[in-house]
Amino acid sequence: MNTPLVRFIISFILTGFLFFTGNVYSLDEAIVIKDRINVRVDATAMAPSLGFLKRGERVTIADERFEWYKIVLPKRFSAYAAAEFLKEIEENKVEVIASNLNLRNNPSMSSYVIGQVETGTVFFLRSKKGDWFEVRGYPHIYGWVNKNFLEKYEKLLKLEGTLYPYNGTDCEANYTLRTDNNKYFLNITSKGKTKFINKKVKIEGIENKGSCPYIVVYRLVFVR
Repeated sequence: MNTPLVRFIISFILTGFLFFTGNVYSLDEAIVIKDRINVRVDATAMAPSLGFLKRGERVTIADERFEWYKIVLPKRFSAYAAAEFLKEIEENKVEVIASNLNLRNNPSMSSYVIGQVETGTVFFLRSKKGDWFEVRGYPHIYGWVNKNFLEKYEKLLKLEGTLYPYNGTDCEANYTLRTDNNKYFLNITSKGKTKFINKKVKIEGIENKGSCPYIVVYRLVFVR
């Protein structure tokens, strides 16, 4: 018996199974907790760097290996692909015409593969370099970051309140956040923080416990 209803039920069951078991549906988000963190082509400190992450930047974790996370590279990161496997479809767009196309960190066949895409994938074209096209690789290219520089997003404290200077001298905190129910000491190092004083803000950070507990803030935005 192979009616449209039966085929629909089978398809629904399979889709549900993939939804609950496939890794692609359970990717973790993480936040960068230091500035100018190297993203590397492999899970080793000796591997070439693809560029740097910014403190407070949010990334998606795709895999992990020992002390390293494999992350989806942010939109500003580029990749290179051989021009013969791409077709220009608009002034700044190209389409993949190969069955499987390697995306590399440099315009050379000997460079590292940092992603792969299938036929029909469309990219924004950034530049042309001889027989190579530089394209915006998001979300198809990956790099490796040491776990010490990322914190999984669900572990972050997320608070909303009014920001004031911290006037004490016995703590590394430099600001205070007053919510409707409590007061929190903060350590904020990002530039332009003074414009948030006496304003309603949202913060994301990690609690530093000790003789003077405070929150190390990685993200600070106005409440809209």
